[in-house]
Amino acid sequence: MARCLDVTRGGLGLTFALLLLCQLVQAEIIDAEETDRFCYPETMKNSRRSCECSNVSASPWGMRALHIDCSYKEYRVRDLSLLLPLYVDTLDLSWNALDAVPIFTSDSLHQLNLRHNNVSQLLAGNFKQLTSLRELYLGWNSIVRVEVNSFEGLPHLQVLDLAHNNLHTLPGQLLAPLLVLGTLDLSWNRRFNESGGGDLYTALGLNWKLATLRLDACSLGELQLPVNAPLKELSLRRNQLKRIPSQLPATLLRLDISDNLLEELVSQDTVNLTQVRQLYIEDMPLLQSVAAHALNSDVLETLSFQNSRQLRSLDAEAFGPIARTTTKQALRSLSFRGTLLRSFNSTLAPLFTQLAELDLNGLPLQCDCELVWLKQLPMQTNGRCYKPSRIRGMLVTAARSDAFSCDTWPRWAYGLVVLTLIALSAAGIYLIVMGLRPHRGVTMRRKVGASSPYARVTIEPNRQENPH
Repeated sequence: MARCLDVTRGGLGLTFALLLLCQLVQAEIIDAEETDRFCYPETMKNSRRSCECSNVSASPWGMRALHIDCSYKEYRVRDLSLLLPLYVDTLDLSWNALDAVPIFTSDSLHQLNLRHNNVSQLLAGNFKQLTSLRELYLGWNSIVRVEVNSFEGLPHLQVLDLAHNNLHTLPGQLLAPLLVLGTLDLSWNRRFNESGGGDLYTALGLNWKLATLRLDACSLGELQLPVNAPLKELSLRRNQLKRIPSQLPATLLRLDISDNLLEELVSQDTVNLTQVRQLYIEDMPLLQSVAAHALNSDVLETLSFQNSRQLRSLDAEAFGPIARTTTKQALRSLSFRGTLLRSFNSTLAPLFTQLAELDLNGLPLQCDCELVWLKQLPMQTNGRCYKPSRIRGMLVTAARSDAFSCDTWPRWAYGLVVLTLIALSAAGIYLIVMGLRPHRGVTMRRKVGASSPYARVTIEPNRQENPH
């Protein structure tokens, strides 16, 4: 009896295994058909307009994933199947002719790229069937209008790219459904400043997990962000800011304020940037000077003023009071490439010595005795001498130390000496000429008559030889 039961159980197990195998084979067949239907439709099969589909192993356990590349195919919405294949992980539809967002259906798609299309508006529910979506790229379109529920149904979205569009305003609480959004890019929406002032977090409903925010070229004249927001990276390049915003999250690690309208960097600009490790102040068209204590930070690691072409003055205490026995160990990379700085105070030597990278390429350096310490730095700075003319164009490290000389007198003194010598020479010549001229009281008279040396000489014939 027991043996019969074992045989029965064995038969049931074998039957179950066969059924499971049949289902897997059938699923594979269905999946292959769906993949062919999407990637190689009959109207585009064996043509350049068919997509490129590839199977890869996805983390964490090497599960199957399908990558679909349909870029540069000139697709419109009507050319696409809205039901995506099983296991699809990424879908690239960039550089096509889409004038609307295709309403796809998939529970496995993680990344959707719709860049470089002609989408002009986002409607409510455009992405609600993509419940597993993590990255959404909508940059380089012509989006003007966004409905309030455009991003509903995306609880796992971590990256949202809306850069290079025509956004003027965004509906209130638009991003509230994005509970785990970590990166938001709104750059190059040139009229985004029309959305009004106020706290951007409160206005858009941003969650407190946002780590990266990019607002480049949005014509911003001011910006307010919550001081206690846990933001790590902020980019504000190419705006109209005349000062670094005073109300920024205290947790910032990277700040890019390049290409704005600051004329001078002062300590009030950076007093609240207590945790910033990377600071970029590049391509500043008006920045001329850096005041004392403006860069006084013990945690700053990377600092760049590259191509700030009006920067002429760096205060000796711009980095704070630097003692010769103690240095700011955090700073490792410093760039003044393309600025107009001519010299550096020798009190900066301890700070510059600890650097791993110092870029002085393109500076019109005045290589005199006050800058000879720069030659002794342990790294190549690519700095070249502009003056004196005898070593113009030479690398600071290649020029001889004795060429870094200073005149004992100031330049104006040499000019004064030359002018004095010229005046003395002129006075001497004048006195000599006047000394050779006759005195006014002396009158030169010419004797006229027979006794005069200038009288006419007449030779009379010898009377003896010529008696007649």
